[in-house]
Amino acid sequence: MNDVTQQLQLQHTAFDKKRIQAIVNKYWGLSFPEDTPPQIDDYESFAARVPEMDKASYIKLSEQAFANHREVPLIIGGSSGTSGQSKLVIEKTNTPGSRPSEDDIQFITELRMSGVLNPGDIAANLFMVGMYSILHHGFNRIIEACYASVLPLGMLNPEHTETQLAFMKQHNVNVLTGTPGTLIQIAHAVKATGVELNIERILYTGERLGEAKAKVLRDAFPNVRIVGFYGLSECGFMAIEEVSERYKVRQNAYFLELNQQGRLLVTCLNEETPVPFLRFDTGDAVSLVARGDQVIMGGIDRSDTSFNFVGNLVDMKVLRDIAAMAINERDVLLEALLDTNDLGQDLLIIRVLHDALDDVQKGQISNALLAYEELKEALDKDTGLITIEFDSTQSASLTGRNKHRQILDERA
Repeated sequence: MNDVTQQLQLQHTAFDKKRIQAIVNKYWGLSFPEDTPPQIDDYESFAARVPEMDKASYIKLSEQAFANHREVPLIIGGSSGTSGQSKLVIEKTNTPGSRPSEDDIQFITELRMSGVLNPGDIAANLFMVGMYSILHHGFNRIIEACYASVLPLGMLNPEHTETQLAFMKQHNVNVLTGTPGTLIQIAHAVKATGVELNIERILYTGERLGEAKAKVLRDAFPNVRIVGFYGLSECGFMAIEEVSERYKVRQNAYFLELNQQGRLLVTCLNEETPVPFLRFDTGDAVSLVARGDQVIMGGIDRSDTSFNFVGNLVDMKVLRDIAAMAINERDVLLEALLDTNDLGQDLLIIRVLHDALDDVQKGQISNALLAYEELKEALDKDTGLITIEFDSTQSASLTGRNKHRQILDERA
């Protein structure tokens, strides 16, 4: 495998003028029915004439598409909804005689050829069913199309964990799918109960996994193959992990670009989707590099992993790197808890989540974090209080969708 960091850095993937124009036409017909769509000649005219799509714009567009759907049967879901307004997500149903899109067929073929999902596999689908999430159903579709069997678990019940694991073992579950948060819960449950599962592959999406979480999974499931999917509930999966946190982009189905702030914009090239998905701002910071005719995506992380502490902007990515370097590891799981005391002082608790640190390593991490200039300045000025705490990865704070909450701000 070539080191992609030595390859050509890209601003966008291959530009298909004809397919882009078709999506622009559909978008304009829904958003501006009285106007003529702009003529797209090249990437420069596309970026200049087509606005970026934020969450509010997507919500408005999806509601409009839903209002216009008439008798067309749809799968109606949403994106989360636990921390704000859920974005309406609609997909066409598989009606009798209908055929998947060519893009979907190619995606399933690639999964089967690479051995990610195989006929005979028994896959436990751990994506949550609650609220409006469409991801659980979408992953069922993928598993079924690969001729594997589905155990739609959804989530562990704390009162019946051992029974659930025993059921999975009895029926030969060998593949797990879910968010990193849910998968970590399964790994800890296996360790706690002693119920051994013969898990060969783990498929995850929803957030960054990272080396720290991957280690927990490999400790529970030796020799497991871990494969990440990068995608959005609104438009599907646009990249599949090849090696650790490097993803091969599905250029046939998506056009990806980086805006001036370095955030990833996504355009779905499938004309059959009910909602035209055009230059959507994911909020993720990534890198795009060329490797022959392929494009590899790397460095995936949220672009908004910073918080303000007594006037200084502190980046969680930087804190993770500092903690990891202090003990010569690639990645360490962190959380930042922000609060205010009765005197009006800002309080910062940095929680280091790790399952095997000795006192020396804890001291090394604490010293390194407190020496970071953006934190040290607050201590020197006596304007904020900082505490470093250590706990297990199992104690990670999760959202209602089982995603890791890196920053918990409870300041008044």
